[in-house]
Amino acid sequence: MRGPDRHAIRRHAIRRRALFGLPLAVAALHPAVGPALAAGKPRSHAATYGYAPFATEHLIPGADLDLSTVDPDHPAARVIALTIDDGPDPQDLRILEVLRRHGAGATFFFIGRKLDRQHDLTTQVAASGHEIGSHSWEHPMMTDLPPAGQLRSLDATNAAFGRIGLRPAWFRPPYGDFDAAVEAAARARGLQTVLWTVDSQDWKGTDAATIGRRVVDRLHPGAVVLMHSTKPASLQALPDILAAGASRGYRFVTLSAWREAMRQAVTVPMALHLGEPGRPAAPR
Repeated sequence: MRGPDRHAIRRHAIRRRALFGLPLAVAALHPAVGPALAAGKPRSHAATYGYAPFATEHLIPGADLDLSTVDPDHPAARVIALTIDDGPDPQDLRILEVLRRHGAGATFFFIGRKLDRQHDLTTQVAASGHEIGSHSWEHPMMTDLPPAGQLRSLDATNAAFGRIGLRPAWFRPPYGDFDAAVEAAARARGLQTVLWTVDSQDWKGTDAATIGRRVVDRLHPGAVVLMHSTKPASLQALPDILAAGASRGYRFVTLSAWREAMRQAVTVPMALHLGEPGRPAAPR
């Protein structure tokens, strides 16, 4: 069997590193990102560093949930939102079987232009009890599109879902690239933008053991994990990730279940319990 194309892997690694904040000399090697960075165009935290901190403005921008009030020691916080990008892909069916065996939930972010060719697979994923989300029409850097182009990408993807009777609730911006305008456009289309706190880096073409270690070592209460169904090594790593997470007391859930768990884990300041002068007491 032929080994991986090392030149292709290197080209892809350079492309990703340009997105994730390496020096401009390296970023300039990427035809789309280099000029924008060289011109000083700001990128989101996820697009710059490869992950989002556990903070509302970076992880779920525009949401009414204040993640800074989440108590990581609360039992409800011991959940992991597993997210699978870049489908629909034939490998999604095998991922569904792994999830079923481990009693795990996940949210699949699908690229719009793939949906008409894979509508049966998309329907199967949605019918399995997992969630589906929008990953744009053709995986662009969203902030590089004009406002009309951003809306076209979101609308075309929503329309492709609609043709098979589905309506996504979540939007994962490709490369983690978004700004206030992109978030507002998604919200106007009924989509909550969401990033990730743990990047499996399966896009590097690394082996399953490396992917598994990277994810498991970075699990934390309320983590949002990014993986890709287009990477065979991710499928191979998934059973060990799910087993290791479960052994640490974590449950793997959909994003909607994750959001509800974060709401349950919100702490109430003591002043609200006691009823500070001039402030209402906590409801009973």
